[in-house]
Amino acid sequence: MTHTYEALKDDVKLHSSGELQTLLYCGLDLYLQIKESHWTLAGREFLSVHRLLDDIAERIAQLGVRPRGTLQMAAEHSNLQPYPHDVDSIDRHIEVISERLAFFTSECVRVIGSVDEQGDVISADLLTSRAREIDKLLWLVESHLPTKTYK
Repeated sequence: MTHTYEALKDDVKLHSSGELQTLLYCGLDLYLQIKESHWTLAGREFLSVHRLLDDIAERIAQLGVRPRGTLQMAAEHSNLQPYPHDVDSIDRHIEVISERLAFFTSECVRVIGSVDEQGDVISADLLTSRAREIDKLLWLVESHLPTKTYK
């Protein structure tokens, strides 16, 4: 761990950076799954989670730990389900991306609780704002499903 002037104790920095790194791996995997889906879907666009990934990686560095974000490392460490290669309809692509976005949001919420419990309110706040954006993206993606109905 590199020295930083971040006021958190070293054990909190290590805990938060580890949790954020896990989320970064999952987010990179999600980003690439969205890209694959986008390449397959003519006429439909998905928003990027690029800003979220940059913010997480920058926070890891701010905590004095080098963020890891290679494709190989993300593939090895992501806990996101692999993207199915037998998807043959636009609606199924939307369902798959919706499932992945929902999972990623739940992972954000888990990490928010974990880092907040350790006293890292800055990481918790950063993830709260970004999780809100991902949750909104989920709603926008789901709105394209023909079976989407409100009660």
